[in-house]
Amino acid sequence: MSIGVDEVGRGAWAGPLVVGAASGDIEAASQILRRRDNDGYYDSKALSPQRRSAMAARLADAGVAFGLGSATAHEIDAEGLTKALSLAAGRALVDLGPRLVTGIDDHQLLLDGAANYLADAGAVMVVRGDRTHPLIAAASIAAKLARDEWMIMLDVELPFWDFRASKGYGSPRHRFGLSWLGPSVEHRRSFRPMSELQFPGGDHFSSAVRTK
Repeated sequence: MSIGVDEVGRGAWAGPLVVGAASGDIEAASQILRRRDNDGYYDSKALSPQRRSAMAARLADAGVAFGLGSATAHEIDAEGLTKALSLAAGRALVDLGPRLVTGIDDHQLLLDGAANYLADAGAVMVVRGDRTHPLIAAASIAAKLARDEWMIMLDVELPFWDFRASKGYGSPRHRFGLSWLGPSVEHRRSFRPMSELQFPGGDHFSSAVRTK
């Protein structure tokens, strides 16, 4: 039995880092996510928002279980990216646990990429795993859906940084918001070029979403 693990939001300037974990029938997930050209699987980056939602619903109907975990911008700044990834992944596995028939320890963790931020859990690294393993692809879809929804909620409360469109990445409108108002509490101060920008103000914007 396997659990696919993948993250979304690693390089964003603002908003949470979100990790998804997915477990279930690998063959069912493979049939749902296999690309039409038979070259690997659809992951979050290869799908429109509408298709991501549709794929996630089909995976859930096929019995694939999901867990989600996140790390805040403050945690990323305080702990560093690798530690924040580990925190978010641990939270995703805790969230997934009650949905599994057997315990987490009975599953092989399959982690996308080459940098193992779950070394203590004995995870196996799968380079380009979101393209080559259906459960990792499923995890990426769940994480992307959750993070995009979070950023859209943040945009309602903090509408000056283009969070709805940019999802916290460095779009021109996001840069303009920073140059105009400075950062919000949702910004990662330790990230370049965030740390190199000159801001006009301090922490005079905060968000209720962060506390949810």
